[in-house]
Amino acid sequence: MAVNRRQRESFPEEGCPESTAHEQTFLNQALAGMVRAVPIMMGYLPIGLAFGVLASAAGLSLYSALAMSVFVFAGSSQLIAVGLIDAGTGIAAITMTVFLVNLRHMLMSASLAPYLRFMNSWQLALFSYEITDESFALHSAHFRKEGTPSKVELFALNHSAHLAWIGGTFLGAFVGVRLTFDTEVFGLDFALPAMFIALLIMQIENYRHVVVAVIAAALGLTFYLLGMDQLYIILATVIAATVGALWKNDTGNPATDQNALSGSDNLKNGDFGQAVNQDISGVESNAGKDWSNEGGSRND
Repeated sequence: MAVNRRQRESFPEEGCPESTAHEQTFLNQALAGMVRAVPIMMGYLPIGLAFGVLASAAGLSLYSALAMSVFVFAGSSQLIAVGLIDAGTGIAAITMTVFLVNLRHMLMSASLAPYLRFMNSWQLALFSYEITDESFALHSAHFRKEGTPSKVELFALNHSAHLAWIGGTFLGAFVGVRLTFDTEVFGLDFALPAMFIALLIMQIENYRHVVVAVIAAALGLTFYLLGMDQLYIILATVIAATVGALWKNDTGNPATDQNALSGSDNLKNGDFGQAVNQDISGVESNAGKDWSNEGGSRND
């Protein structure tokens, strides 16, 4: 009898208060992550649909388009890859281009890493696999303001966004095989830059953020006009983020001056990640227009 009692205490039966409370906690955390992912999902559905249509126009099958969204899961890179495939570019050039475009994920991962030390290796691998510009923006803002939520909530947000992207791709590829239409007529070509602009606005909290975002956008546009096809995003982000990290927010208040953070302190406290996030959003709000317009013109 004693053994049975200990077994019941260690392994609560289904329906008992302990098991029910645990299930409710799990569901509440998962629901919280899904709710937080709604803004991303609303943006991913039309952009994924546009990608599916462009992938179909470039000659990719429904399954190929879905496989790219499942295993690559990088909106801008996928749009660029589809354009290169449509132009007959070789696999080596496509791979290198996508790699260069996604180098910014190193900056985003470095910014989030200090908050994820409670995860083991495989959990970090899964989390980083589903990090995008949009999920990074939500995660970094939540980490700074409210702390790190549970693993369930974090993965629920990432999985929900990923499923929305896959769903949009399926709809676009399915429709693209049967119908031919201009994405610009429905405004789908502007979905990507519009989402980046919205993410940028969400991250602006003070004058310093505005200046850093403007620097990033200006540098990105300048480097692009100078002929940098892909590296302009990384270079503009690093320069502007460094300016933001080293900027001491001098408001004339002695207490503020004394507590002003240096560049290393910003990196330690996650403020460097804030600058990186704003810079990426600011630069890609311009870059997204180029990629979307390029994809829309190919669809013509």
